[in-house]
Amino acid sequence: MKADLLVGNIGQLATLRGPAGPRRGPDLADAGLVAGAALAAAAGRVVAAGPADAVRRQVDLAAGARVIDAGGALVTPGYVDPHTHALFGRYRADEYALRVAGTPYVEIAASGGGIHASVSDFRERSDGEIAALSLPRLRRMIRNGSTTIELKSGYGLNLEQELRALRLIRDLDGSLPATLVPTFLGAHEIPAERREDREAYVDELCDVWLPAVAKQGIARFCDVFCEPTVFTLDESERILRSARGLGLGLKIHADEIAPGYGGAALAARLEATSAEHLIVIAEGDLDALAASGTVAVLLPATSLGLASTTFAPARKMVAAGVAVALATDFNPGSACCESMGLVLSLACSALRLDPAEALVAATHNAAWACGEGEQAGSLVPGKRADLLVHDAADLRELPYHMGFASVDRVLIAGREICFTESELRDRPRPV
Repeated sequence: MKADLLVGNIGQLATLRGPAGPRRGPDLADAGLVAGAALAAAAGRVVAAGPADAVRRQVDLAAGARVIDAGGALVTPGYVDPHTHALFGRYRADEYALRVAGTPYVEIAASGGGIHASVSDFRERSDGEIAALSLPRLRRMIRNGSTTIELKSGYGLNLEQELRALRLIRDLDGSLPATLVPTFLGAHEIPAERREDREAYVDELCDVWLPAVAKQGIARFCDVFCEPTVFTLDESERILRSARGLGLGLKIHADEIAPGYGGAALAARLEATSAEHLIVIAEGDLDALAASGTVAVLLPATSLGLASTTFAPARKMVAAGVAVALATDFNPGSACCESMGLVLSLACSALRLDPAEALVAATHNAAWACGEGEQAGSLVPGKRADLLVHDAADLRELPYHMGFASVDRVLIAGREICFTESELRDRPRPV
């Protein structure tokens, strides 16, 4: 085989070679580690990965091939972030201060804050403003190792604004090296002006908005914020069934606020691709989730951002056989976190995942949670050559060295990605 990229002198390579599909139970802890390794790629795809001598026997370097000396470092797949709200205008740092002082999120939202505040801000900004504000944030996510990023709409909450958001995501995908996965979240909240006719709002979502989104082909998934104070179980099921009928994949914000509400069980029943948050999932719903193909996407940075010490019961999920993934939930309010590295630290220290489990959850399983399992999440032949060279020698250093940006080099489809400091800096913005 001809290769146009060779990464050699890898001290520890996490291939994540193993069973296809989301990993569960003991398989979650198998990062496919190889010592003294190398990786070869051609045309942006992995062609060989494993012991250095074996890789060199399998490939010939093409003329002009690039050779990278990893210097004995740890190399992993690029992180996959399967739950973000990174398309927005201003940050809501004012609300963070309120939460730290003890004001509950639900109370802040009821007084016009929360999602409602971001909706008002989004509607007032031009396409150019939203793109200029979102672009450096996404670049920082890439610089921190996220090579595939799911990105939700949901701050427009009328048809015109939601379609605008999805078009902006499409445009950002064309201008960034990472793969962006677009998700329609028109059911993020019921806007203030529609509170008196919520049934009509749900009717519009199902009968007008979803067909328009599907017709334009600008979303791969439909998500719903399923909570008794947002969209009920019945409303969520109706929206998701309508989305599935139009060919969209299904995601659910589930069991984040109301204990044991049943969003996870709904996700399992509908065979949704993912159920996300699950901080207060009912123990009785764990078996249903484990028996389904639905991936549980856990967002420990959200608990941190909400000034909470309550986290999803990850160890119980793993024991039950649930497929667990990790994500940042990067958004302007409850989880202002662009770093999957920090999420790995929280996953180990707060969720009690083993470091290898956390890495598998942040790569292989996370890829399956956003429809990219066949393309990303592991370093095996045929998949995108999305990989990270870390300033670390051992996988266990990733969560252990907290707050440290371990990612030294980012390669996406075999190409090294570098940003200038000015490209990573937020533009001036009103508070």
